[in-house]
Amino acid sequence: MSNAAGVIRQLKLQHSLFTVVLLLGIAGSIIYALTATIPANESLERNGSLAVVVIAAGLVIGGFNLFRRKMMAARNSQEPAPVRTGIYAKACLLWWIMIYMPALISLGLFICTAYYSFLALAIMLWLILLLFMPRKANIAMLLRLTEQDL
Repeated sequence: MSNAAGVIRQLKLQHSLFTVVLLLGIAGSIIYALTATIPANESLERNGSLAVVVIAAGLVIGGFNLFRRKMMAARNSQEPAPVRTGIYAKACLLWWIMIYMPALISLGLFICTAYYSFLALAIMLWLILLLFMPRKANIAMLLRLTEQDL
């Protein structure tokens, strides 16, 4: 995509794919947990809960800080709008992956244990991902883009 508007459209599509696939994973894991016989594994529940919460917190916070740094670099750059929106899009994808990975780990642990706190964490991460949906007006404001750039 050679223009900023095209990059933003592509970013919105990618975000939609991330959210829909994660939602389908959540729905599939619920169906599996309700229909399968899953043996209790208290050790995995206890240790997995601690590990996945630490991983999720680290990746979400670290990912946001990384995103913010890259976004500010794009904002302060003297490059043309398509280049700045490309930098912003890469930063978004990296942060979304850092939200997506602990959600997948959490769903995997939910499938193994049927322990609903793993499911709750995956849903919370999905909501965080949904909350940071790219919006054209926000991107324009964050990157200081003009109407001509879009």
